[in-house]
Amino acid sequence: MFMPQNNKEIIINLKNLTKRFGSFTAVSNLNLDIRKGEIIGLLGPNGAGKTTTMKMIARLLNPDEGEVWIKDNGSLELLTGRNMVTLLDHIGFLIENPAFYEHMSPRKILTYFGILKGYPKKQLPERIEEVLKLVGLSDWIDKKVGTFSKGMKQKLGIVTALIHNPDILILDEPQTGLDPKARKEIRQLLVKLRKQGKTIFLSSHLLYEVSEISDRIAIINNGKLIAFDSMKNLEAASGEAKLKIKLLELPVDIEKKRVELEEIILPHTGLKLKSRVVSFDPELEVFEARFDGELTNQRKILEELTKKEIDIVDFSVPRTNALEDLYIQLIAGVTIDEFTESQAISVENGGI
Repeated sequence: MFMPQNNKEIIINLKNLTKRFGSFTAVSNLNLDIRKGEIIGLLGPNGAGKTTTMKMIARLLNPDEGEVWIKDNGSLELLTGRNMVTLLDHIGFLIENPAFYEHMSPRKILTYFGILKGYPKKQLPERIEEVLKLVGLSDWIDKKVGTFSKGMKQKLGIVTALIHNPDILILDEPQTGLDPKARKEIRQLLVKLRKQGKTIFLSSHLLYEVSEISDRIAIINNGKLIAFDSMKNLEAASGEAKLKIKLLELPVDIEKKRVELEEIILPHTGLKLKSRVVSFDPELEVFEARFDGELTNQRKILEELTKKEIDIVDFSVPRTNALEDLYIQLIAGVTIDEFTESQAISVENGGI
């Protein structure tokens, strides 16, 4: 039998995990490790195999091949039908959209889940108040769930996974369908939980939501793992980044201002480009500058723009810009090495 290396930091290990539904392979030979205290983002389009993977960890589905190993008492243990109750007590699950009886209150719902998970009954009232405060639902503790917004129900779903104070949270698409404010609140909550020592395995098809908070990203498509690395390494593989430059006032002549910015920025991009490093996004009303992503060059560009007295109100590098192109290419079947090579050719030819 395979025994994964008992790295003290690894708390979940997926080994050659495979699940088929008839002739369709939903997950194929998936190998993944999750370390203590990190947020792992499982990223992929709808139907990529994300939910199936999480259901196999939760033992809602049995893998056709492969193994799930979970840390217990300091060592990794193979998840089986015999020990699943013990091992899964370390984990809180939110898989697919949470559904609650609308006439019930958060207090009653969390009492049920707390008892179900074996949380000490005498401590449960205090624990319920604690987790509801964590997500800003203290004032709704006795309100009917039928009066809740979708974002509030999603927060309640997360705390049902959290009520027994597990070490690990596995959350399937927790931000899907939420408005921007609710998505931001969920992101802030997950970061807060990581600071408390929780480990979070988060799935999504939303690149921005995952990249903003994840320590490592696993990209899955057609059931296969096609990339798994830190944000820094994935960003490096993308070859370049984009600066967003928002001016205090939009110039009347956009093209003239674009050329002016390009003359200032071009010598400091770190790229072998001779022109067209600056473009204008009319939808966002910002100028974008291509550069190699190095912080020293980013600082130099800002210094030069300041010297030329360009009135800037926003100067930033959104993390998703570099990753977006890489993600799209990987989903299309291009390997990281092939993508990096194509980026280099693009740079040598003066870019797009």
